[in-house]
Amino acid sequence: MHTILAAETIKKNFGKRPILDGVTLHVKRGDIYGLIGKNGSGKTTLLSVLSGLICDYEGKISIRKSGTRITKISAVIKDPALFLNMSAVDNMKEQAYLLGVKNEVEIQRVLTMVGLDSRNRDPVRTFSLGMTQRMKLALALLEQPDILILDEPTNGLDPDGIADMRELLLDLNQSKGTTILISSHILSELEQLATRFGILHDGKIVKEISEQELSQTGDTLEKLYLHYTRRHEDDPNY
Repeated sequence: MHTILAAETIKKNFGKRPILDGVTLHVKRGDIYGLIGKNGSGKTTLLSVLSGLICDYEGKISIRKSGTRITKISAVIKDPALFLNMSAVDNMKEQAYLLGVKNEVEIQRVLTMVGLDSRNRDPVRTFSLGMTQRMKLALALLEQPDILILDEPTNGLDPDGIADMRELLLDLNQSKGTTILISSHILSELEQLATRFGILHDGKIVKEISEQELSQTGDTLEKLYLHYTRRHEDDPNY
């Protein structure tokens, strides 16, 4: 598969502090790309740049067209606005209005896809954390994106919620062909989900590796992560 989303030498400072220091990564069409890094490593900032939420940066972002049309990107990074006293359906209608989506069948289809069809008339404030995460995902899916960018979507979820989210994303990738870029610091979970990994450390991608290449090493993702981050600390030019 060819590259659908690429970042070349992306730099971003907050004040005088460099958060991204020459990040380069390549996401292929159909990938589930797992972005790994400790808290404060710049994952959220990088995803915000890639999704267009942050525009003042140095470097180049390239997005390949999907056939003859523009590639659509949706993201769940910072908490999207949810109207807690409104139902799931009414939240979706508000989002649909902003996106110019007029087909209510599409709203029901997406809610069914994320497993909220049986609760679609209930106020969002009554939802569990896992259901709330799926509600956020539903809002992002309403535009039928080619690329879905998610910043730690399993944070705070119990094991059942994490498994449900994994199954949902795998189905979305396999049945719809959606390319997914997802960040997490739960390495064991990403290892079950992603087809390609990027390790972000000190504002740089210090290693990109496919699931096949990882399997051939015989190492776990955690062991690989520790190897490359510690090696980079010993030799920043590595």
